[in-house]
Amino acid sequence: MTDTKRIVIGAARAEVVKLATLPSLALTVALTWAVTALVRLADPARGVVPYAQVGVLILGVLAAGHEYQGGGQIRATLLAVPRRPLLVVAKIVALVPVGGLAVLGAALLAGEAGATGGLLVDLLLAAGVGTIMRHPVGATAVVLTAYEMVVPLVRAHLPEVALPPAPVWAAAVVTIAAVIFCRREA
Repeated sequence: MTDTKRIVIGAARAEVVKLATLPSLALTVALTWAVTALVRLADPARGVVPYAQVGVLILGVLAAGHEYQGGGQIRATLLAVPRRPLLVVAKIVALVPVGGLAVLGAALLAGEAGATGGLLVDLLLAAGVGTIMRHPVGATAVVLTAYEMVVPLVRAHLPEVALPPAPVWAAAVVTIAAVIFCRREA
């Protein structure tokens, strides 16, 4: 096994442990699942995925932005893995399975297992915004405003404007976040 693979695997393992043990992420997942289940029980005819989507967006922002809060954990992470491109790969490799389980649970509780892929795309997009902004509260405000206000308004009032699908947005945001992360100072 090459040195690069060892670094990515070790960093991904550390990221998985970090994501799985952060209390704020566990609380976000629990609240997302609880709200999704309660809304589905209260009104089974209502579409529940948008409620799950809000929790998934917050989860993505927190997963990426928690290292920049308070004690500056990002410095320790960068000391452990100073090669930023490898660290970006490790963070994505860790977020997909850990976040994927949370997303799958939310989709199943919403009664729409087919929504898992879309929610996972939303998770990655939100994580990209959290990485770019480095401030979880601000990034959450931006993501929720975009998803819950701007996009619906554009679709309602400007139907002739063709918005790209969410996977295109997510790929663009994650790519921009990776480039910014690799180039900026911690």
